[in-house]
Amino acid sequence: MKHFSAFRVACAFFVLTATSLMHAQCDADFDFGELEFGVSPDPIVGESFVDGMLGEPYMDVLHILIPATAAGIDDTYPPTLPVDSVIVADDVVNGENDYSGVVFVDIATEEAFFAEEIGLSLTYNNNGDSPNASTFLGANQYCAVIQGVPTRSGQYRIDIDIIAWATIFTPFNVPYTFEDFTLRVNCPVLAGVELQNTNSLDGTQGQLSANLLEGVVATEIAWFNSGGAQIGVGDSVLVDNPGTFSVQITTDDCVSLFGDLIVIDEGVDCGMEVSVELIGTDPGLSNGSATVVVVGASGEWTANWYGGTGLLIGTGESIVGLDEGQYSVVVVDEIGCAVEVADLNLVTGLAENDGLDLTVFPNPVQNQLNIAGTVPAGSSWTLWSLSGQMVAQGAWLQGSVDVSHIAKGMYVFDVATPEAHSLHRVVLSH
Repeated sequence: MKHFSAFRVACAFFVLTATSLMHAQCDADFDFGELEFGVSPDPIVGESFVDGMLGEPYMDVLHILIPATAAGIDDTYPPTLPVDSVIVADDVVNGENDYSGVVFVDIATEEAFFAEEIGLSLTYNNNGDSPNASTFLGANQYCAVIQGVPTRSGQYRIDIDIIAWATIFTPFNVPYTFEDFTLRVNCPVLAGVELQNTNSLDGTQGQLSANLLEGVVATEIAWFNSGGAQIGVGDSVLVDNPGTFSVQITTDDCVSLFGDLIVIDEGVDCGMEVSVELIGTDPGLSNGSATVVVVGASGEWTANWYGGTGLLIGTGESIVGLDEGQYSVVVVDEIGCAVEVADLNLVTGLAENDGLDLTVFPNPVQNQLNIAGTVPAGSSWTLWSLSGQMVAQGAWLQGSVDVSHIAKGMYVFDVATPEAHSLHRVVLSH
């Protein structure tokens, strides 16, 4: 994340939920700490939107904390000048075919598109602060969802033109552009990547091997390290050291880059322990989730999540919007200690009463959520947002839970024992 010098912004923690794609709504709840301005993800530190796939449902979220003063936008303004509001400009093409608004520029061809022209759309959440959904007030946090089914592949630079309003005796506005966002839309060419880890104790080299989908003919397969240097070509490549790698598949129709392929050193002795908490998906839905619990890490750690094919599907402590299937996660700390938890089997059918016969009422609830039924000793409860973030948790208190301090909205209330869960969708309406 960064403070800005020219009001440039980046975004997003994206969650794929194919069954509710047309109604996706983000929550403006990113933790910016003590920052006065922040974005997630931040391109200055190498963050970008989650990669999309041509013809497959996509969703990601931009989180942005609007600065309180104009100096946070442009340091030529005094630090005492408050920002009234920021408005995202309408999508417009002028007579010279110049695009403005939210513009997707193909980095390879320099062609410009609006979101709808490549199968995507944007939905803003301004917390109800203005009747105009694309208006955001100073000193507040907001979010926007980019979603759809991409119809055009490529790597795009996203520019977001805005109009910032302030007042010096009378209101005035100044145009700015949030820029440097990137979104890659790959083609469906890669079935998966087989990884062999290194082992510094016995001298074993690591290896990465690309498996193409049936019928795909690649004109080139190139491998890169985390610094962007090419380390080999062909179906597979050997590596002497652990690290993060990527593979670029070039065909006659498309160039696709698949990154965050982690090779770890199995010879490193580290004390980090990683476990994963799974919540299964309901029948016919894509609402499963997984959360890592990390103990003994040295400094900050990162977590990369992979699907059954070995391709990256998300990063961070939790991942949501999951279908039934096989998953894995790799956690790496600051000293390079890496732990992989593989063969995570997320199943369908963790129903609202799975081994625990409980009733939750009233629903909607205002202050006190009551639970009727027998709850075994040692159970606990968790309240999840629909985006998969933990809102509150505690050891089981027989009878009721105080929810008066939690923001209104829809949540999943989970009562859990080591053997079973009882999941209940509840609406908080204070």
